[in-house]
Amino acid sequence: MLHVEDLFRLELSDASKRVCDDLLPDVAAALDRVMPLVAHGDRIAVRRYLAYVDEAAMALTALPAIAPDELPPSVVVYTMLRQDAVGLRWAAPSSDGIGIVTVLVDRMRGVAGGLPQVCGKASREIDVHHFRWFVKQVAESNHAREQASPLRRAMDTLDLTSSDVASLMGVKRQAVDKWLLAGPPPERAPKVAAIAAIGDILRHRLRDGLPVAVVRRPAEAYGGRTMLEVIAADEHDWLLRSVEDSFDFRPVA
Repeated sequence: MLHVEDLFRLELSDASKRVCDDLLPDVAAALDRVMPLVAHGDRIAVRRYLAYVDEAAMALTALPAIAPDELPPSVVVYTMLRQDAVGLRWAAPSSDGIGIVTVLVDRMRGVAGGLPQVCGKASREIDVHHFRWFVKQVAESNHAREQASPLRRAMDTLDLTSSDVASLMGVKRQAVDKWLLAGPPPERAPKVAAIAAIGDILRHRLRDGLPVAVVRRPAEAYGGRTMLEVIAADEHDWLLRSVEDSFDFRPVA
């Protein structure tokens, strides 16, 4: 079994090969196939590229650790791995899938292991016009994905990690990670929809930053519990109606 700490002990090229062989063979191969399409201006390929990068980042974040208490929180590692996805293909030692995985492994070693990163420099041979097009497509794809995924939108609004959502839903974190890529299963969809609806209401009705505090604040109306505790108790439908009523000003109009 591959552990996070194994990536720190190996040379970068050896660590990347282990990851590609043991953990991400399909992702590396998929990136290898999609990169020529990205280079030729295929918009759909950009979306696929981002999905593969996200899958690789999640897989690396989910690696077991020998000493987990000595590592940063998984949400921090995941965010650092996936940040600046625009620059990945230009900073990669090669333009194929293995090169991009190598950069992600390098970031993992830097974030979680404190090792110096060696893949940070971008190539000097960059087509400025294509780079600008790519940046725009990545921004549009990220926006479209966030809007299309109620769960991801709620997580952003309420500052929830995959582990937080797993606790609310009574599942493992890995299940939530899969939902973020493929959507929740039908039996989980109603609760996910309720969480998303609560997040949407709070985002539109409260100032930036307040929804995060509101869902974590115990309230008498919820029996001294927080909104998150109410959701975890499977009282999400009642909570959604309560939140809707709180912002329904028609009776006093």
